[in-house]
Amino acid sequence: MKVWDSMFKRPDVFQNLLKEQAKKTVEGVNTLNEFMGISEDVVNKDVLRHNLKMQIKRIESEGDNIRRDLLNELNKSLITPIDRQDIYTLSNTIDNILDYAYNTIEEMIIYQLYPNFYLKKMIEKISRGVNHISYAVDNMFTDKNLANSNVVSAKVVENEIEETYHEALAELFSNDNFHYIFKMREVYRHISNSADRISEAADLIANILIKEV
Repeated sequence: MKVWDSMFKRPDVFQNLLKEQAKKTVEGVNTLNEFMGISEDVVNKDVLRHNLKMQIKRIESEGDNIRRDLLNELNKSLITPIDRQDIYTLSNTIDNILDYAYNTIEEMIIYQLYPNFYLKKMIEKISRGVNHISYAVDNMFTDKNLANSNVVSAKVVENEIEETYHEALAELFSNDNFHYIFKMREVYRHISNSADRISEAADLIANILIKEV
């Protein structure tokens, strides 16, 4: 860190922006998790779902602003504390997780879908995985072992999500309503893609820990 301090006037700027972005993604996924608690028989369900859509839309916009600030810093900086491409790619991957959370809520409202057992289970796991990524980013520059532990946990959760995803597809294709199958499969794909991005973020952090920290 002392070497970085002498070469880079604001050594914490990228770390702090990545931490903010990860926390904003946790906030978005928590909103998605709350959305999954609204069943079809809930009073004022449409109002509640709309309010959560507006909430995650705001969070997603705030996440975009953080990422924009990070890209501006990348463009202005000649020297970065870790590899420039690693910063860009990790930021982009974290942003994608938040985008998938927003798209999941938006499509469930458009398609008039409500959470089932598998959706609730997968989103709960997505929430755990994103929290592990956030903890790993938080500790990436201060506690390598703790960051590594959270990377491993995130990878474990990703595998759990994929298992539940395939169970959900097997159950879905036993349904006779092809319109429902098509719509729900699109939502499941968003969640599977989120799991992939969690795994990708974990791999990126692991590589950073090996190369730079």
